[in-house]
Formats: sequence, structure tokens, C-alpha cells
Amino acid sequence: MLDVVTILQEALKCGILDATEVAIKINMTKQNFIKEHHPYSISCRKDGRFITTVKRDGEERKQISAPTYNELIDKLYDYYNDYNMDYTISDLYVMWMKKREKQSRDGIIDIKTVKRDEQHWRKYYVDNKIIAIPIRKITTKMLNDFLNDSIITFKLSRKEFNNMKTILNAVFQLAIDKELISMNPLINVHTDVKFRSIQKKKDGSRLYLDKEKDRLEKFLYQKATLQAYAILMDFQIGTRVGELVVIEKDDMLNGEAYIHKMEIVDEEIVDGVYKRKGYKVVEYVKHDISSGYRTIPLSKKAREILEEILKINPDSKYLFTLEDGKRMTSRSFNYWLEKYCKEAGVPFKSSHCIRRTFASRLFAEGMSLEELSVYMGHEDTDTTKGYIYNYNEIEKNRAFMDKAL
Repeated sequence: MLDVVTILQEALKCGILDATEVAIKINMTKQNFIKEHHPYSISCRKDGRFITTVKRDGEERKQISAPTYNELIDKLYDYYNDYNMDYTISDLYVMWMKKREKQSRDGIIDIKTVKRDEQHWRKYYVDNKIIAIPIRKITTKMLNDFLNDSIITFKLSRKEFNNMKTILNAVFQLAIDKELISMNPLINVHTDVKFRSIQKKKDGSRLYLDKEKDRLEKFLYQKATLQAYAILMDFQIGTRVGELVVIEKDDMLNGEAYIHKMEIVDEEIVDGVYKRKGYKVVEYVKHDISSGYRTIPLSKKAREILEEILKINPDSKYLFTLEDGKRMTSRSFNYWLEKYCKEAGVPFKSSHCIRRTFASRLFAEGMSLEELSVYMGHEDTDTTKGYIYNYNEIEKNRAFMDKAL
């Protein structure tokens, strides 16, 4: 088989390729590349030479000139392609964050995710010399040392460590896409130090105990407001609060709740500062994983609650609205939850504690972990395990022990 050079030579000889057209195409490609990557203006001096400025991280600006515009484009093209070989973690992080910011503006990812990535960058990476080393020169040993030192310095748990690595994985994937490296160097990394162990919080602080739930529900039925029924429904379907408040009436069909979107905080970045605009509804669920899109069967109690909701709110698109007719938000839900807990004489626990209560009670009644994970919208059962707590009062636990022992 002919090599590439021979093929091109034969194509030119046979008239398949026109050298002039190819040269024009190459020059246009280079010009488009420079327009995309070169941030400085190009000007023509009095002597006819074309001149511009270039700057690399950590270096002073310098001028580049050439007798003609096309020759300057050639110089700039070579300059940037040579520099591409020296892309650092810091360089690629900046590119990745620009992409993330655009995704948040387009509603593809939550702005909170972008903010968390920035926080991790400032905390774990920005002061470490590894971010200034060209990607192609980073070794497995360098990564091992960096990650093991980080675990010790920041006393990371396994979960925190995995969150921290999100940036590295993204940066190395970008490097692969740019053909700077052929594989993710994290594949060969191993940790030799212990992660910080996390003591599970006491069950009573993480969910609504039996007596608390009974007392609160009794109070909510007495109130019989749309806000009260929203809380009662959450105990029945265990959704994230951002999923609950965007449920439409059309999502409640055939005795099931269809979960396929959520509410997120709407923010924009202005001069590097996050400005909050309110909330918006997006057509995806948390992490945009397939397991998040789900249907949850409605219990008999949930169907009865739904009937009461439709009596109070027959005309609105959304199931839960406020007195002014606007859709209920996560913030307003938690406001009413705290208010009603206080009035009912029940310790206030967040909306996520309702979600843990839902999971814990279903598991205690015999639902398999695999099935429960589906209703929770989790990607794996390990995540679901973290939601299961003992919801009994201490007296009831003692009674179990007295009976068993």
C-alpha cells in the first residue's frame, strides 16, 4: 500500500489535487486557527511589516513580526502548535471551566456544580507546582505523590478524594481529545495512605423518627393547605425537593409519579462574580444519569393526597403553587416545612431528611435495596445505603433488645 506522501504526489501528478487550491485551503485553515486562539490584534507598521504580540503563562509579552501577513500567520500557527505541546493542568483547567460555564448558561449543568469545581481548584490545586508542569511530562509518580500528599494534608475521606479527582479526570480527558496524550495517566495511580473515616451521624438527626413523623403528618392533615399536602406527598414519594416542586399534573398518571426534570438555582457570572437570578426548571435530573429518570408508584395514601391537591389546585400546570399562583420553589418548600414543624412541636429537619425517612421505612418493610435504589433515582445501591437509618425511638430499640436478648 502506498504511503501518504506518495499518494499525495500521485494525486498532484494525476490532477486529482490542485496545488494552488490546497495551498489556499491550508492558509485559510491556519487563519481560522489564529482567529480562534490568538487574542491580540495584528497591525501593519509603516515599513510594511506585520506585527503582533504573544504571551505565555509566567512570561512577559513579546512581539512577533513578518514581512507579509501570511508569513506572520505561519509564525503564529507554529508558535501556538509548539505551545500546545506544553499545555499544563492549569491551561486545560481554564479551557474546561469556560466550557462548564457555557454549559451552565445553556442549562445543561447546574451552576452549583461549576462553583464547587472552582472551590476544589482553589483548595486543592492552585498552590501546587504540579499544575504548571506540561501534561506530557507528568509521570505516574508525580500524580501518586500529589494525590497521597493531598489525602494527608487535607484529611480527605474517600468521597472527598473522588470529588477532588473530578478536575484531574476532566483535564486529562481534554488532553486526550487534543491528542496531547494517548491515555489517562490516573489509570495507573494508587493511594498508599489511609482516608479519613467518617462517623455516621446519629439516626435521629438524619430523618424523622416514628413519633415525629406521626405528629407532623397529623398536624399537616389538619392544616389541609397546598403547602401541607406538598410535604405529605414528599413523605410518600421521597423525591429530591428540586424534583418535587416541578411535578406537573400530567406527570401523575396511572397511579405513578414520573420524575424527569428538576429545579436549579439560576445564576450568571458577571465579571467573575456569581449573580443569583432566581430559580429555573431544567429538563434533566441530578447528574443527568439514566437512573434519575424514573416512575414512582403512588401508595393508597399518596393517591388520596393527590385527590385533595387537585381539589385545591385544579387549574395550575404545576401540582404545587403558592397563593400568588406561582410555582412553589425549593426555598418556599423548606420555609413551610420549617414553619409547620415549629407549629407542630416537631424538631425541624431538612427536606432531604424526608427523603431518608422514605428510604429507611421502605427498606425496613422489606423492599430490596435494588428496587429501592430505582425509586430513589440512584446510580448504585451503595449510594442508597447511605440513606438508610433506624427511624425508631430509643425506647423501641431497647424493647427490641429486651425481647431478643
